[in-house]
Amino acid sequence: MDLDPRHLGALYSLIAGPSARLIDLTHPLTQGMPVWPTHPRFCQEVVESYERGDVACNHALGMSEHTGTHFDAPLHFAPGAAGIDAIDPRRFFGRMARIDARDARPCEAVGVERLQAFEQAYGPLAAGDAVFFHFGWDAFWNDPAPHARFLSDWPGLSREAALWLLDREVRIVGSDCLSIDRFGSPDFPVHNLLLRAGILIGENFARLAETPPFAFLISLPLPIRGGSGSPIRAIAVAPASA
Repeated sequence: MDLDPRHLGALYSLIAGPSARLIDLTHPLTQGMPVWPTHPRFCQEVVESYERGDVACNHALGMSEHTGTHFDAPLHFAPGAAGIDAIDPRRFFGRMARIDARDARPCEAVGVERLQAFEQAYGPLAAGDAVFFHFGWDAFWNDPAPHARFLSDWPGLSREAALWLLDREVRIVGSDCLSIDRFGSPDFPVHNLLLRAGILIGENFARLAETPPFAFLISLPLPIRGGSGSPIRAIAVAPASA
């Protein structure tokens, strides 16, 4: 759809009208949330408060660029590549596919056959799609600290699956796990392949179970200058009847 003034009503109806269902794919940012073991923990500290007699409420935040639901920019694994602030904003909007992989074994690197089965069931993936794998790992997000279930044994993609997605020229690949590479991967082949090709990676997504096989993704990162990634707010738009 061209962004013609005559089409703005239809665009609004698509996103916020009664025929649309909005699914928040974002985990709330809370203290004690799971983080990558070498990354700083999320911290929210009171700077001004009504209880102290201040005229406004204000908090200081401390976190990693990869805290919570986030995107990895190419710079994350490719020296000299684009930071998150250099990504064309149009990359964060568009069709998304959700591939059900809840039957994957712990630490499994899922293969091309899952992608082929999805296409046989729902139709082909297209250039410019965002492709998300639903492993069901977000169910462990709120397990009590030290978050042993969420922070270990997650499945991910195989090198072959990443190459297959490269051939499809997708724009984003993501999952509901801490990493798109399986737990224990020594060399992060999927990160290296996708990010060096300019394909963004999304991690720690929530509620993928509520999305249909195809939906519309709305997401935006913070424009961190030279950032290797950024926390995001991600919303899937689906027909109310889906």
